[in-house]
Formats: sequence, C-alpha cells, structure tokens
Amino acid sequence: QRRRLAMGSFFVGVCMLMMLTTQSTDARITREDIRRAHLAVRERGGTSPRVADLRCEADSVPTAPEGAVKFFALGDWGVRGLDVGSEAQLDVARGISCAARANQPRFIVTLGDNFYPKGVTSETDRQFSFKFEEVYRDDALQVPWFPSLGDHDHLGDVNAQSMYSLKSDRWSMPRAWYVEVIPLANGGKLQLIFVDWVALEGRFSVSDNDRRFQNHLGEAAGKDTSEEHWEWLRRVTSSSNPTWRVVIGHRPLISVSARSAKDDERYPAEGRARSAIREFIEGADVDLWINGHDHTAQVACSERGGGTTHFVTAGIGGDDFHALRP
Repeated sequence: QRRRLAMGSFFVGVCMLMMLTTQSTDARITREDIRRAHLAVRERGGTSPRVADLRCEADSVPTAPEGAVKFFALGDWGVRGLDVGSEAQLDVARGISCAARANQPRFIVTLGDNFYPKGVTSETDRQFSFKFEEVYRDDALQVPWFPSLGDHDHLGDVNAQSMYSLKSDRWSMPRAWYVEVIPLANGGKLQLIFVDWVALEGRFSVSDNDRRFQNHLGEAAGKDTSEEHWEWLRRVTSSSNPTWRVVIGHRPLISVSARSAKDDERYPAEGRARSAIREFIEGADVDLWINGHDHTAQVACSERGGGTTHFVTAGIGGDDFHALRP
C-alpha cells in the first residue's frame, strides 16, 4: 500500500512539475513515415484495447495552470510478467490513467528500460503488446508516446524499437536519438531532445570491463556511434533557441540513490560519461533533464549562467525501488 501511494503521489507531482544491442540504430524513420503508419493503424481499429472499468478518486489531481504544457514521464517500466515489479507496473498504469483523465497530457515520454530484462528481439516482439499496448490502454493515454532507450533495451534490438513506430498508432521513435519540437500557446517552442545514454557513454570506454553489460553491447553503443551522437547533440543544441529546452536520457546526472555512487566506481566509463554529460547540459541552456535508471523519485537543480537546470529522476514505472543513501 505504501508503495502504491508513493508511486501515485510522486507521479502526479512530477507530471505537474513538468508542465512548463546488438543491432545498428541507423534506420532513420521520417516523421511522415510515422504519421502515415499511425493513421493506417487507427483506421484498422488501433493497437491498444480500451478500458472503461477504472475507478478514480475525485479531485485527486490538482488542476494545471491555464496554458500549461502537460506531459507525463515514465521510466523503468516494462516488467509485466517478470518476478519483480509485475503488479506494480499495472498499479502505476492505473494511477497515471486517473491522472491523465484529470489533466489530459499532450504526450508521454519514456525514460528507458522500456522492456526488461533484455529489450526486444524485433518489431513484432510480443512484449510490445503485453507490456505496452495492453497496459497503457485507457483512452486518456492514447496520445503520442516518445520513447528513449535504457541499458536493458541495449541488450536487445534497439533498432526494432524505432521500427515499431510503423506498427503502433502512438509509439513515435524515429531513431535512437531525436528531437521533437512542441509549439506553445504563446508562440514559443518546447524543444525535447531524446538522447541514448548508452551510446553517449561509448567514447569514454578505455578497457574491457569499465561499462555495464559491456560484453553484450554492439555497434549501437560503440565508439563510432558515440562520436556521431555527441556531434549531433552539439549541433541540435547550438542551432536553435527554444523557449524551453528539455533533455530526456536514461541515467541520472545527479542522484542520492545508494546504487549511483557505487556505479561510478564499478563502471568507470559510466562515471566519466556522467560528468561529461552534466557539464555539457549545464552549458547548453537546458532547463530540465529527465531520467530513469535509478528506481527512485528525485528532484534536484543546479545554477548556471543565466538560469537554473532542473534534474528529475522518475524511474518508478514498475520495477522494485532502489534505496537512497542515508
């Protein structure tokens, strides 16, 4: 009961706060490809069976400010059917369904580890239905979903998660890293930058045992891909000046979880990548970084020249919680 209450209350809080492999990842699907595929799937009746038997408590979610951009973030969630977190994923799905009915999100972002324990094998993998379409099926959740990748996703075919965009009517992931621009009511723009942390980490590996799952990572997480990803990230952050800039990645840049401190020692490449990404983010006028990986709920911030960068951890989509440092 405490777990459910904690999950529900934090998820609502984060939603309100954010109002403001082994395979190659080079299948760069266009947005027009995705748009046409989504329309075709909807004409066939959609991919997600609807649910009408959900009971929500009245007035359980505060009303959003007028004109706010409302979106949800879901991390570390694809555990249905496993020994850990299976029922919790369903609990969280019911919670965000109620939250969405009270404050309809414009879109939903995922923070990686979409499919435990080893990602997916192809775009027809049964997990897309069993852990996604059949779980998040309330009408209020039938909005665009913008996924990002986690380390467990890299144990499968990361390219397949992009290709699934052509089979779903809401999953929208043109490649492993990409940008979405959301127009604001006042004429401004919200820039969403989705990065692949595991790929960004590749350039910092200098030995055979300095990365998580190192023996299972392929070219999608290798040095060449990493260099390409970093060059892309520099380009997209220097070529535009949005009203708000939000970056979505899997692992935390600031964390007080017990595992985070140990990870930097156990996986030195991860520690080097964390320092480099944080330095880059704080120097690129990023307003908000959102991550999963740590199965905790955290909010932090750091001052930068001309503003503040906020850091939100929301890896509580279903898997068991991680402890915080004393």
